[in-house]
Amino acid sequence: MKKYFLQTKSKNLKGIFLTKKAYIKISEILKKNKKILGIMIDIKKSGCAGFKYILKKYTKKTDKEILYSNYEISIFLPVSKIHLLDGIIIDFIIKKFQQNFSFYHESSKNKCGCGISFQIQK
Repeated sequence: MKKYFLQTKSKNLKGIFLTKKAYIKISEILKKNKKILGIMIDIKKSGCAGFKYILKKYTKKTDKEILYSNYEISIFLPVSKIHLLDGIIIDFIIKKFQQNFSFYHESSKNKCGCGISFQIQK
């Protein structure tokens, strides 16, 4: 499976990996809305397992995020949660009646039954 690698200026970070389907979907989102700078990925407390991933349109650069980019795609991660998000693999799942992004990271464990929320392994 081909993966698209997005990197940052920091040599100490692993980067972000997108599957081909995730790359296509994020490219579509960015091309449709020229006002956004990229996509922000974050986590928040939610669900039965404890946390869930959040994707948002990113419109204003601050010093509280780290930029990962390549292939005309920009993804921003919050500095405060970089240890929980750096190295993430993002996929886009298409089923008969459902489409959604799916995230894989070594710090997220024990997904709940719905597959959306997870626990963080420290």
